[in-house]
Amino acid sequence: MKKALAMSLVLITFLALVLSACGGNNGGGGNQAPSNEPGNASPGNTDAPADEAGDEGGMAADAPKETVTLKWATWMSPEESDRYIKAFEATHPNIKIVKDTAVDWPWNEKLSAVAAAGELPDVMWTFGVPFAAANGWLEDLTPYLNNDDEYGQGKTFKNLDATANYDGKQYALPHSLFLFGINLNLDLFEKENVPVPPMNWTMEDMRDAAVKLTKFNEQQFGMSNVAALRETLPAQIDPNLQWNTWDGEKFNFTSPAFKQATDFVDELMYSDKVTYDIYKPEEIQQWFGKDQWPWMLGKVAMQYDGTWSIGGNAQNAKFKWDIRPIPAGDGGQKIPMVTDYVGMSSSSKYKEEAFEFIKWLTFSKEGWMQRLQPEWPLGSVPLVNDEEVWNLYLGREDMPEGMKEMVKMIPDGFTDLLKWLPGYQTALDTVFGPTMKDVTERKVKVEDVAADLEKRMNDTYQSANDQLKAAAK
Repeated sequence: MKKALAMSLVLITFLALVLSACGGNNGGGGNQAPSNEPGNASPGNTDAPADEAGDEGGMAADAPKETVTLKWATWMSPEESDRYIKAFEATHPNIKIVKDTAVDWPWNEKLSAVAAAGELPDVMWTFGVPFAAANGWLEDLTPYLNNDDEYGQGKTFKNLDATANYDGKQYALPHSLFLFGINLNLDLFEKENVPVPPMNWTMEDMRDAAVKLTKFNEQQFGMSNVAALRETLPAQIDPNLQWNTWDGEKFNFTSPAFKQATDFVDELMYSDKVTYDIYKPEEIQQWFGKDQWPWMLGKVAMQYDGTWSIGGNAQNAKFKWDIRPIPAGDGGQKIPMVTDYVGMSSSSKYKEEAFEFIKWLTFSKEGWMQRLQPEWPLGSVPLVNDEEVWNLYLGREDMPEGMKEMVKMIPDGFTDLLKWLPGYQTALDTVFGPTMKDVTERKVKVEDVAADLEKRMNDTYQSANDQLKAAAK
């Protein structure tokens, strides 16, 4: 029965496409906020003492370890993955990493295929930790973490690690982190004589600025990607909520905060008309040109986006820009985050070496110091709270000033549910997506569908969670 339940998940068709966070971006301890103040920097782990003299044949104490080869499934580009492999192998000469080209998109289907063939990679990116865990593909990392001195220093963010922990088993770790915020075109703020908002701005501050910065006759808009705020604004209104009204146990679409957030977004879009998102594609193309991005053309004052956009903005924007967290509501100001995950194959023959690579990818100070060098493209926000790491990250020339404050909000932030909450991928496609499409097109009112939406989302989660628990026994 357990096997049947586990294998049944292989047949689930995940229609969710890769978020912008997934493609081409590189990627429990304490819960302290990042700080620019002097702290107790932790030195890197020293090498363990060599074993005593070897066998009767006189094996040297420092004899080289046997070289092993690990297969790694990642959606990184060849250029990015090669950069990671070269850097890791430089300090781990006994471990060779080979990218597993058999695993590609659609990710879960390709993982299912190699699993059926008995050829799972040793280390794998996961587009849905519950899916991989329920199928028995992932090793529980808890024993390895408990025995690791660096992890024991408590410098990872517990709220992030906890997302991939099910019933006390750590099936994966975040390898990449992105923060959602509002990119600001500072030149447009100056042009329209609108004050640049402070870090602790409010929802009404954002709306007031968006209205003032919109000039339809000039095809200049105050905001873009406004509709996506429906999933993250409820948490600013009600402090008990997280992403898409999730509270840690259930969805809460009947919460007044969800209706307030939805009404706020609808007013921005359809009453204030501060975004080009509401217009037809042919109109947008006529205004800005084919395949042109209005934000990068300097025609949008505020863009709701993830920090994966920082590198592109720094390289391509012809205007001054900065970033702010999404604005506060009555419930305070919490930062939305997106995490990507890596796990170890339960069938790997080289689990110690696989864990060493996972550590380098996730919580190793050495790993982060290496890939935060200026010649590496800017990718993930660091996942270790270390003074030296933060100084290197925040001191980059391409780093917007607002990030220095935003990273302090990580320990109290909340994460996108897509890759770690059981059933959420399916629920997005079959329940939430179609319902909110009708709301957006004004076919239904949110208050009329909220109860049904809440029930079906919770039912989908509960069913998937029960399957996960049964398969893990």
